[in-house]
Amino acid sequence: GISGSYQPFSLDTCRLMISMLDRDMSGSMGFAEFRDLWQALNGWKNTFASFDRDHSGTVEGHEMQQAITTMGYNLSPQAMNCIMKRYSIHGRIPFDDFVSCSVRLRALTDQFRRRDTNQTGSASFHYDDVSLSFF
Repeated sequence: GISGSYQPFSLDTCRLMISMLDRDMSGSMGFAEFRDLWQALNGWKNTFASFDRDHSGTVEGHEMQQAITTMGYNLSPQAMNCIMKRYSIHGRIPFDDFVSCSVRLRALTDQFRRRDTNQTGSASFHYDDVSLSFF
């Protein structure tokens, strides 16, 4: 299965995936949105598999950093530390949590890019803009 070990995604990860692509805030996805999600999942699965070199179903901290860089993100050491504290279990991140982290990174980056129209690395947000990302 796409989750690596035929384990279903957690309810939280499913909710995150839907909210990432729920552009009209209806709580559901249409076919085009599902297709986008499927493509993203396949990309994340391939990235995860390329860094899960021991085929344990998890990636270690340094592998996670490399995977995030491969996906095009340039995160500070503080951000990586935060990710490891949030998603790792004894220093290892399972696929479900890898997807959850990837969804959040993509959603937050997309939201930031929509606000950073001049690509300066700076943007202004209203409270609702930020709070809706977390619910």
